[in-house]
Amino acid sequence: MKHRHLLSTESLTLEYNAIDDILLSKWKGHLSNEQIKEGYESIGVHLKKNFCHKLLDNHLEVRGLWVDLAEWVAKDWHPRAEALGLEYHAFVFSTSTFSHLSTEKALSLITTSIVAGFEEEGSAEKWLKSF
Repeated sequence: MKHRHLLSTESLTLEYNAIDDILLSKWKGHLSNEQIKEGYESIGVHLKKNFCHKLLDNHLEVRGLWVDLAEWVAKDWHPRAEALGLEYHAFVFSTSTFSHLSTEKALSLITTSIVAGFEEEGSAEKWLKSF
């Protein structure tokens, strides 16, 4: 899969696969609430800029608990991302128990679009390519 690099910060890398219309976010480390919000706002900018409909949201390397922001992701950011064109959102769970639980919480709160959680990036990518 050919990716075009869009953004790199200490906590987030964004790439775009124009062939499959997939925006790939790779998160890493212990994330502050500010890093999470800034990261998701950047994802929104690139969803709009690339007219992208699919997000592969890779949390595999995230450590720690961010459950405080699960509701913000689901109820604030996600509806805005959908308004920008997001239709399919694949989360890759972290290997960290607390981060995994935080992602599950966000998934459970998103009720307005097609979302799914996966244990590995390959499965998430395959699922997104099926649309």
